[in-house]
Amino acid sequence: MQVDDVVIHDTDRYAAQGYPWSEWDLLREEAPVYWYVRDNIVPFWAITRHEDVKWVSGQNKTFINGGGRLRLADADRDLRFWSKYRRRAIELGWEPDEPPDFIFKDRPDHWDMRRLVVPEFTPKAMRSRSESLQHHAQRFAEEFVNRIATKGSADIVEDLAVKLPLAAICEMVGVSADDWSQVHAWTSVLFDDPDLDRYCLPGEAHVDMRARMIREFDDWISELIDKRRRDGATGRDLVSILLRSETASGPLTPQQLVGYLRLMIAAGNETTRNAASGGTIALLEHRDELDVLNERISADDVDALETAVEEILRWTSPVIQFARTCSKDTELRGQTIKAGEHVGVWYPSANRDERRFPEPYRFDVRRTPNDHLAFGHGAHFCLGVHLARWELRAFFKVVAPMLDGLRLDGAQSRIGHLHVGPIKHQMAVAR
Repeated sequence: MQVDDVVIHDTDRYAAQGYPWSEWDLLREEAPVYWYVRDNIVPFWAITRHEDVKWVSGQNKTFINGGGRLRLADADRDLRFWSKYRRRAIELGWEPDEPPDFIFKDRPDHWDMRRLVVPEFTPKAMRSRSESLQHHAQRFAEEFVNRIATKGSADIVEDLAVKLPLAAICEMVGVSADDWSQVHAWTSVLFDDPDLDRYCLPGEAHVDMRARMIREFDDWISELIDKRRRDGATGRDLVSILLRSETASGPLTPQQLVGYLRLMIAAGNETTRNAASGGTIALLEHRDELDVLNERISADDVDALETAVEEILRWTSPVIQFARTCSKDTELRGQTIKAGEHVGVWYPSANRDERRFPEPYRFDVRRTPNDHLAFGHGAHFCLGVHLARWELRAFFKVVAPMLDGLRLDGAQSRIGHLHVGPIKHQMAVAR
């Protein structure tokens, strides 16, 4: 394979084969800053080495989020997204030029909105939620094992991994447990998976089903906001906190509130679930590492879960890439990135960079240090980093010991997506 033969944006490839590791390996070695020109995607600079991904991510004034392209996608998908978003905004009387959420903003506006909920995502806040997380993790793990015992098999994704992240973010938002399964359905359709036709109404086309469910999700969020406002917004849930908060320009608009909460709910459960499912699969595929982790858990090794979770995050790299727009001509590794051009920072590639990680293709639950970039870097470093880590530690504390009696069954099924790498199904059975 030559560099100009590399294809890293084909979503069919992601669905059929998973991440394009060999292509990223080649780019890191021969063209770490590569002008990527392919059919049906707007050209961009592919940044694949750990050092460069970290550097670009830290240059927040040079490589900005507010340049109109935040996530790389097929050109057709980009056009459809922005066209539908603007049409929906006009229909609701919203500002069509207001971005979908604050991730599309840069400092100072980005920080002005981000800071509103930061206290709810600190380590201190997570410690106050740790008992609840452990309770949910134990219950979901027991239900999973019981399902295998009674049904013969269970899905690591739908029957286990999706549940804790969904419960955690829904509780933080203040969503009734009765609505959790519907929230899962709404966030699932954000990924264009053909199997989601089960949500179609009689005679409804797939594309119309997705449009309807996305509208339903936004309408439900609006109703949640209205209810909290009528109740006085006095609680510690995220909706109430946002209603009581103000940015430099005043209270958040209804449009900004919906976008903020949509982001919190979707990002809060659709990324961590992939680390949970991918980590479970990795442990079942690497029995020696599972044994090491369980021995350390049994010995009450205080670092066992922390180091294992960091390796699982590096190994799974749930977020594939973000895009940035260059604001001024900049040179990187002898290449001139011109103002207005886009760059794509590829986190899984950075997390397999042999320049940063000894034996990067070895899954090692004792790996330390582990300077992975699964949560990004710089001003847009993941807001939910502590929530994700606390969830995963609670999850694997109870799940890892249960895996001794299980094995994988059948092939893994993935969703073809270019921003996150969802595992759709992976069955497990008793050994």
